[in-house]
Amino acid sequence: MPVRPASPAPRSSLAARTLFPCYSADLKPVSEVLVSARGCTVLFSVEPRAAGTTASWEYESGARKELIATLVPNKSAEISRAYVGHARLSEMDFSLQLVLRWWNGGFYRFRSESEATGWLELRVVEPLSEPEILGNSFVEVGGDTKLYCNVLEGQVDVYWWKRNGELLMESNGLQFIHNNTLEIHRALMNDTGYYTCIVSNAVSHNETSFLLRVHSNNKAFLPIILVFVSIGLLAEGKRASSPRGLASLPCLERFFQANPSPG
Repeated sequence: MPVRPASPAPRSSLAARTLFPCYSADLKPVSEVLVSARGCTVLFSVEPRAAGTTASWEYESGARKELIATLVPNKSAEISRAYVGHARLSEMDFSLQLVLRWWNGGFYRFRSESEATGWLELRVVEPLSEPEILGNSFVEVGGDTKLYCNVLEGQVDVYWWKRNGELLMESNGLQFIHNNTLEIHRALMNDTGYYTCIVSNAVSHNETSFLLRVHSNNKAFLPIILVFVSIGLLAEGKRASSPRGLASLPCLERFFQANPSPG
């Protein structure tokens, strides 16, 4: 965790907030720690200052120390080269707007000729991309399968899994592996449905769904059925060759038509 730089007791306050629209739902101003998303715009503001004051905004993160912007009386605001194009300093109220890059996380403060604010920590978080569920879309009754929730961009803080809109909890047939993988053991027909993976972090929330079908394997019953059919035909004896005996064959044909192989 970043260590807050040492500074003398501040005599003025500093506040920051994320401007709308942005990934973050929390747009309230803060005075100590602000969590925002890469690509969002953050507004740093200070108490009103007297005209004719030289002032600057400073950044620090570990050994890295930078001057972001400086305002000198009777001159235009000067933005440091590294911040040109994504930082803007107001000459009216000394506020600073910053369009966030991933490397903007760190500590910020405002300094004038006579005083300085305390340091405010900014944490820049990558918003999450839409997740993708990977796995087999078909599984046989009694079989096992896995669904893997893959997120290409951003770090996920929390995973949830739902089936047909209902939150899933671990049970004898369901197990979560590292939260991003759902294992289904000894699948049942009622495990068929839409599985939704929901992901979130401090600045974003995303989800996607996947249809899983559980099917029965009718081939397992065919040997038993064929044995009984054969016994029946043998019991018919000579009658099996008669038109009446052969009538059982279309019945068997209809069974295969009604119970096709899942493959």
